[in-house]
Amino acid sequence: MNARIHLGLIVATAMAGCLVAQDAADALKQRESELRQQLQSLNEQLTTARAAGLQGMKVNGQMLSPQQVRREAIFLVGAKIVEAKIADFFVEEWMERAIADGRDPEDFQVSEEDVNTDLRSRVAEFQEQNPGVEFWEAVRALTGLSREGYMQQTRQTELFNKVFFPGPAASWPNITKEAIIASASNDTGQQFWENIEKSSTDPETGEPRELPAFWMQLCRGWVQKQLKKWSDIRYPSDGLAPEVVLSVNGREWKTDEAFDMVRPALFLQDIERALMEVAVREALKQELSAKGAYLSDEEFRAEFDEFRKEYDDTPFTTEVIATAFKGYPSLEAYRQRWRLIRSFEKMIAADINDDNLAAHAEKFNRFFSDGQSSVDLIQFLARDVKTGAWQPDGFPKAKARAEAVWQEIENGGSFDDLLKEKGEFYANDESKGRLGYKSLNQLRQSLHENEFTDLLQGFSLGYHLFYDAEPGRIAGPMRGASGYYIARVNARTPARGTTSVEDARTRELVKQDFVTWRFLQWANEVVARAEIQ
Repeated sequence: MNARIHLGLIVATAMAGCLVAQDAADALKQRESELRQQLQSLNEQLTTARAAGLQGMKVNGQMLSPQQVRREAIFLVGAKIVEAKIADFFVEEWMERAIADGRDPEDFQVSEEDVNTDLRSRVAEFQEQNPGVEFWEAVRALTGLSREGYMQQTRQTELFNKVFFPGPAASWPNITKEAIIASASNDTGQQFWENIEKSSTDPETGEPRELPAFWMQLCRGWVQKQLKKWSDIRYPSDGLAPEVVLSVNGREWKTDEAFDMVRPALFLQDIERALMEVAVREALKQELSAKGAYLSDEEFRAEFDEFRKEYDDTPFTTEVIATAFKGYPSLEAYRQRWRLIRSFEKMIAADINDDNLAAHAEKFNRFFSDGQSSVDLIQFLARDVKTGAWQPDGFPKAKARAEAVWQEIENGGSFDDLLKEKGEFYANDESKGRLGYKSLNQLRQSLHENEFTDLLQGFSLGYHLFYDAEPGRIAGPMRGASGYYIARVNARTPARGTTSVEDARTRELVKQDFVTWRFLQWANEVVARAEIQ
């Protein structure tokens, strides 16, 4: 990127909706005027970067290579591709061992007919459940896979089955048996395995039979989970060189090769997020390093491995928590952020005391003690309402639609009528903007906000509506994680009790929230001073 751009300006754009909601419309218009030219230039550069496969950048004078930016795009949109590659490495390793032990290499051939048969079945099922939705566009939006990438993943699944699940359970290799036994809880693994063997044999004829599809899916998940636990898997946050995106038991996946797989499925918004994430993270890393607080590769790996022990022996593994509950696009994206937050926590260790935690618990007591807010939303999405795919110029167009409706409201139009007529909602969104009473986390979920998006946006629209927006008053248009919103807070309920940090469990919850809250405040300050080139 050639022109020098202050990163704070980019973040200010995301905060524009928050300023409107805080009755600073005049300040916003002046700010937007100052930003318009720089943002137009940035968009042009981002479009050029997409065609070129993402370029490098400088953050506060520190050069980041194109591989670092491309690698970020891989983990932001290609998480399923990364997981599939890990499985590929397992397949390669154990297929080589099986052939060395005497299995015929022909056993591992996957025919195109097998792939196409499976594909036809999936497409038919999808179209039955989602009439009018284009299958490949949905695949791109939901998985980050192009058509060819999806086909390759289907082949990989077939090959995985041939390596680890050949025939009836009695003929499965020892590694499969050991992984399934190890995955069972309460020391019942051996009995569980024996039940699987019995289920794969017809009790009357003694002939082998296939396990039900549901059980096969469970077995595949258990084997992959256990192989990952037994393997040495390294990500960029473990200190891999920029040209390497993944290492599994010494087998490396090169960044350029991985990016070639991701590139066909990238949306412009994905690239914008990748650029923003790399720039923000680098700025924060520089600040922490200058304070002597940034965890080294060795410290990070040791502390993260210790942290994840509590979760990885349960169904709610660290990866499940990161992606399903905290909204991160991949485990690696979570690891990178965790490293920053953990480093920051050490930097402010002296501030994490009972007095500050008690004050934080009191300030945000409605969150800790089950307060709720009733909110109605007219939303204008930057994504396709059928597939969830990013739309070309999605945010500018969503903003224009929101401003047109806002003008109607200012001219006396009914909020409720406009919500019904102009609101944009996904097919599975049952509330259609009538959210009712929700906790803070439930409200943020309805706004498609999460821990990952907060840092990139610089603020949380959900927090504003839950705590600050005036009940009964219409606020907007406000930018959020997936589009623009016009909102009305109908009412709020108070906290249902008080929050005491004397209880050890409660104190830990308050501490985690305090650190996250302070981290976001600090990050906004650092980002506002940062400069990219």
